[in-house]
Amino acid sequence: MLKMTVESYAKQIDQFLNHLKLLSENQREVLIGENTTDITTTQGHLLMLLAQHGPQTNSELARALHVSGAAVTKAMKSLYIRDEPMVNVIPDPEDGRVSRWSLTTLGISLATAHTQRHRETIDEYQKLLENFSDSEQAVISRFLIELSERLEGDNK
Repeated sequence: MLKMTVESYAKQIDQFLNHLKLLSENQREVLIGENTTDITTTQGHLLMLLAQHGPQTNSELARALHVSGAAVTKAMKSLYIRDEPMVNVIPDPEDGRVSRWSLTTLGISLATAHTQRHRETIDEYQKLLENFSDSEQAVISRFLIELSERLEGDNK
């Protein structure tokens, strides 16, 4: 078996992170499994948030996703202007100047499918981790925590 060096592990991590970035380009998240819909994972996540928390404004959705209001507006508009809309616009009951997004029947169905993809992704991670001993899983966890801290430190 070929012995890996620290440098080769570092290169492997670099390749993985760059590959991950390409996979997730213009997406809010990475989910395992095939997307069988014609919506993006970001749009699916917006639908899921509406299903979980009820009607919300663009600002509320943008804060929840840590994206710009413009990004939410664009995503929601594309869900609204379809032949069969996935969302509706409803006026806020307390302030008529404010509009909220709510789900249509199709939107509810796609939100449920997106939630299921989240569950399937976690299940896949668990299956993968079962290939490692408890001590190896602890090392993986520690590595991911430290890597996340360094990546966040670089982006501040």
